[in-house]
This record gives sequence, structure tokens and C-alpha cells, in this order.
Amino acid sequence: MTTYSRGIQALADHIGTEPEYVARALRAASRAHAATRAHQFQHMTDEQFRRLMGPNRHFVTVVANLAMRFAGRIEDALLLMDIYHASQGTKPPRQVIRKGVGTVPEHHDHPHIQQAIQILDAAGLPPLVTDGTYQLRPGFQVLPTCDELPGWILIAPDPDCDDRTGFAGGRLGYLAVMRWAGWGVITEPMPAGTWAVVHPDHRHNPFPS
Repeated sequence: MTTYSRGIQALADHIGTEPEYVARALRAASRAHAATRAHQFQHMTDEQFRRLMGPNRHFVTVVANLAMRFAGRIEDALLLMDIYHASQGTKPPRQVIRKGVGTVPEHHDHPHIQQAIQILDAAGLPPLVTDGTYQLRPGFQVLPTCDELPGWILIAPDPDCDDRTGFAGGRLGYLAVMRWAGWGVITEPMPAGTWAVVHPDHRHNPFPS
């Protein structure tokens, strides 16, 4: 049985694939990227991996993309790149999010809600469409939390999420997408069945006193 380094195993767990594909992807990526980064990736601790997902996310994304391709999961490989670009703002969004899409109109201008909707839209997840009074199309809904927790938002999954497979499939797919985008997540659902996630800018102090 092959024993893989903690960095390889951590990324494999993060994207839901076998570590052998991550190891193969790392070897391929190291030929095109700085060897020091590859060495750092191989031997990092879990905490170092979480830090690497910040400033060096591009390298991690390249490795993850290759790993998914080696695993035969082409759609998920593309999805990881789309989520990455949406979270970093490195490409124009797929579409302009109109009022009433992904959240009710009165929450449309909330910056964290807007960013979360763009990320979930990049992952191909269907947003709620509403005029503020009637639901015109079912889908995920992003909600603010209380003023005392400025970095947090809530995500109510779309009603058909359990029928989807792949990286963004199922109810847990929402957590997988937001975690890959660099947001902090609470892995237990809130009482109403929503997921609580915290913006990357607030991960260092998610519960201010």
C-alpha cells in the first residue's frame, strides 16, 4: 500500500479524489512550475496546506485540475477552475446577477452575498429567481446573518441538489464549492437546513466579540 505525504492526502480529501491522482498531478505540475513550490506542497502540514490555499492558490488549483483530469473527471476539473476564477475575480463573471437572482431583492447589494452568488453560479448551481413577493424559479438562496457576524452568510441549497453528482453535487456540494473558493464553513447545517459560511477576509476572526 502506497503511503502519500500529508499535502497530497490533504488535497485529495479537499477535492474528493484518490491521492494517487494528486501525486501524479503534482509530478506533472512541478515540471512547469517552481520546484520549490512542489517540494513545499509535498511535505506541508495540514495548517500549512490551509495557508497555501491563500497566496498560492493558483498552483494548488493547477494540481487539483490535473488530478481530476487523471481521474477521468473532466467536468469537475473545469469546475474547479471556474470556481477558482470566480473566487479570485480573475475572469469576468458568467453573467450579471440581477436583483432577485440568488437572493431576495433587498439583499442584492450585500457584497459578500454578491460574491457568494457569483461563486455558486460559476459552479453551475441554480439560483433562486424571485420578484421579492413570488418565487419565479426555485434554486439556492443566499442570506445575511446578524450584524454582529459581518463576515458570515447563510446558503439554502436548491431543492434538486440531492439529484446531482460530482464535485458540486448533493447538499454537501455547496460546502465543497465554498471551501474550494477559500471560504470557511461550518460542516453541520443550521436549524433551517442552511449552511453557514464565512468570507475569507474574516476567517482569522470569525466570531468578533
